[in-house]
Order: sequence, then structure tokens, then C-alpha cells
Amino acid sequence: MRRAYVDIAEGQMHYRYAGEGEPVILLHMSGSSSDEFEKVGDILAKDHRVYAPDLLAFGYSDRPPCVYTMQQHAETIIEFMESLNIKSAFFVGNLVGANISVHVALLCPDRVKGMFLSSFCYGLDYKEYQKFGDLPVYQPVEVKDDGSHLIELWRRTQRYKESTGVISARTLCMHMAGDWSESLHKALFTDRDLTEELKTISIPVKLIVAPNDEASTRRVSELLQNAQYQVIENLNPFFDRKYPDIFANMVEECL
Repeated sequence: MRRAYVDIAEGQMHYRYAGEGEPVILLHMSGSSSDEFEKVGDILAKDHRVYAPDLLAFGYSDRPPCVYTMQQHAETIIEFMESLNIKSAFFVGNLVGANISVHVALLCPDRVKGMFLSSFCYGLDYKEYQKFGDLPVYQPVEVKDDGSHLIELWRRTQRYKESTGVISARTLCMHMAGDWSESLHKALFTDRDLTEELKTISIPVKLIVAPNDEASTRRVSELLQNAQYQVIENLNPFFDRKYPDIFANMVEECL
């Protein structure tokens, strides 16, 4: 994928792009960047025009004036589309990126042709779900002069027992975000309950989910008008990095 910048109201948004054809927009997880989709994007670009933006404060994009809400991040994606003259696109989102995709669909239904959502974040008891935001692992990491904060960033991915390559890539993304590295988790756990709004979405949606989260994802698929879900045994936040061929093939089946 090639790299470029586009101007939006808040400043510059960095993105990766490749291919020609119908547009596909890939939205990364928290503490990550568009590099998460480097390999997936190249595969999808064989038949589509693929865009993978860095959400504001992540990767090489500018930082917003304050910690943005999920809806505000969605609004920046709509600005991104307008700046590049993308009338509508199929959206692919991972974790927080999945939730932002849904917010885009709620704000501008005509902009979203369909969605592939990996590990959409939703709680059956929303007040209890929001309490996850109080866990130490989601708190901001203070950048320290001696660099010791990097160890904590490393540990936050290492807990998933990933390869050194995956841990290193995400740690770098979080390091680049600095004090903003957990800002998307703050936006997620302070977001409004979308239960009633999900019922208004009529576009085709495919959700993939780990076994432990099947109950909440089943509920989401029931709320959406045209959705199906699939349980993936080894799904975790880094599935798209580890298995780009498998991930891209699942997306292609929905295009």
C-alpha cells in the first residue's frame, strides 16, 4: 500500500491506499494505526480501491484538539471521505474501528454500503460494560524520560501471548500515540448505548467474534436488520495482522 495525507478540518490525516475499483475503508483498533491493515489491504486491492486511514492521534495523523468521542471520530472519517471524493464505501473495522464504522453508518447511512465487523464492542448490560473503562490496563500511560513507559506498553499486548513481531508493531503504534495511546478506549467506554440505534441499520453486516463474546454478538446481529455472525475459534485483536490471507478472504466474501 502507498501512503499519503489528506486535509480535514482538524489538520492532516495520514492514510494508506492501493488498488482500483469499488472503495473499501479499513478502520484500525485502539492503540494501533493503518499499518495493521498493510497486508490485508494489499490483498483486497486486487479488485478494490482500498483506504486505511490513521485515526486522529494515531500513526502519522495529527492529534485532535481534545480526546474525541466515537461519534467525533466517525465525523472525521466522513470528512476524510469528502476530501477524497469517496461517495460511499464498504467498511471493515476491527474492535474500536468496528464501532466507529457503525457510527459512520448511523450518521450517514448513504455513505456505507455494508460492513465487516471484527469483534464489535458491545455489552449486554451496558452500565456494567462501561466499567471496563476503569480497569488499569485501559488507563493512559504516562510518557517518562527514562523510557520505562515502553515496558508497560509492551506488557499490554504481551498479555495476549502474541509473537514478538506483533507485540513490537503494536508497542510502536502506542508509543507514537504517546499520551493519547488509550484515548480510543476512553471514547469506547464512555460512548452511548447504541442498542436502539442498531435497529435502524439496514445494510448488510457480517460480524466475526471469539467464542467468549458470542452472546453479545448474537444480540447485535438480532438488533441489526440484515446481519449474520460467525464464531472464529482463534480470533483475537491481532487476527488481521497474523492471518491477513484468512481475514481478507472473509472480507472478500462480503463484497
